[in-house]
Amino acid sequence: MSAITRDELSRIGLQLLADHGLADVSMRRVANEFGVAVSALYWHVKDKQSLLGAMVDRLIDDIELEPATGDWKIDLPVRAEQFYNTLLHTRDAAELAASVLALGTGGDKMREALAEVSPKSVTTDAVMSLLIGHATLNQQRIQAQAIGLEVSAMSTSTFRETLELLM
Repeated sequence: MSAITRDELSRIGLQLLADHGLADVSMRRVANEFGVAVSALYWHVKDKQSLLGAMVDRLIDDIELEPATGDWKIDLPVRAEQFYNTLLHTRDAAELAASVLALGTGGDKMREALAEVSPKSVTTDAVMSLLIGHATLNQQRIQAQAIGLEVSAMSTSTFRETLELLM
């Protein structure tokens, strides 16, 4: 196993998220992956919420953002859709992002990347709310279908169409 760093903790956390879901991401489970006591992790993260925040920031760091064109009406929907698709296609990532954003323990990189191409902070906030809410609802529908429940799923185009109403 590699050395314990904040980056490695977030990588392991994201792997546990993908393999087991948010409910099973714990400090104890992460420590077990490193073969160390839980207390060893606290040199690198303050608490579990800090770990979850680092996981969201790493998820965002892994996205190769489309270069900005200088037209916010083009750039903002493109960037938001990139985040949306990442959250939607990473198990429990939408719920994870909602949690850390609500508690202020992460997600800053996503907000900053949207703010870079947004005309106003209120626009950034509206897009963030739509992005997280829509991804969370759609991800829950997808997971319900995976266990055999019949539900209607919203499409990615519905997210884009809804987002364009804000423009």
